[in-house]
Amino acid sequence: MKVSFSNKAKEFIKEKNIDNLVVDLDLNSKANCCGMGSVDFKVTENAKDKVKNYKKADSDLIDVYFSPSLNFYFDDNSILDIGCVGLLKFKKLYVANEINILAN
Repeated sequence: MKVSFSNKAKEFIKEKNIDNLVVDLDLNSKANCCGMGSVDFKVTENAKDKVKNYKKADSDLIDVYFSPSLNFYFDDNSILDIGCVGLLKFKKLYVANEINILAN
């Protein structure tokens, strides 16, 4: 899997001195939102200690690790798009890819 960063995400990463990202399934967020079949992801910053059995994605900017369960949604040629959302101090990184398991 390859990783692509938006310009805002690149700026945020440099501004916050982020060394690595961990991408995992967010199992709690879709209970109340966005409908059946949609999948959401959680991006954790500077959490390299949590990546014991995780895989490393191809990224030129920083180290990006992902849960092996993401292979169900992405293959080796897929691109994981990382974006940044928020204002002022309240910014965070997110996975911009839209995945709906019922549509595939």
